[in-house]
Amino acid sequence: MKSASVYVVVFSLIAIVFLFFPVTVFEIRSMDRNDAIFRRKVDAGYSFATLIRHSVHLTPVYEYYEISRDGQILLRGTRLQDLGWGVPSTFSEDVRFEDDFIVIEKMERVIESIPFRVSYITCPRLLLDDCAREIDLTLTVDELDRLDFFTERVALWEFLLRGEVDVFLGKTEK
Repeated sequence: MKSASVYVVVFSLIAIVFLFFPVTVFEIRSMDRNDAIFRRKVDAGYSFATLIRHSVHLTPVYEYYEISRDGQILLRGTRLQDLGWGVPSTFSEDVRFEDDFIVIEKMERVIESIPFRVSYITCPRLLLDDCAREIDLTLTVDELDRLDFFTERVALWEFLLRGEVDVFLGKTEK
């Protein structure tokens, strides 16, 4: 009988420690609806990208992001075909030309959050799950809705309580 209560105490302590273990949560929130449209527990190295069509040049513009070891969003690089106003003439990052694109890598810029306005003119896409899933945002997000991308470190119990969210599943996959 005494050994059973020891097991219960040990199991309870392990469960408590496990539930309070911090995890990184990546969330995309619709600011117009004030609702999460994507929420997932992610590990360091998880990557995603945004893709828009430049409104003047009508060429694709990719921005690549990665979740760091400490749970922050890092801007890792960009890929574009046309330089325009506001683009610096010199870069400290790695720049190369590849398949008619200017590729800028190793940016390593910490981004607190990413405000992303969904304009149907720009044909916005989201590339999730290490860029393996291409999401057409015009099929699930209202015109001119602002999406905020961010990460936060929370206890595992808090993530489990909120749950995973993915409004894109089965709707907008290419």
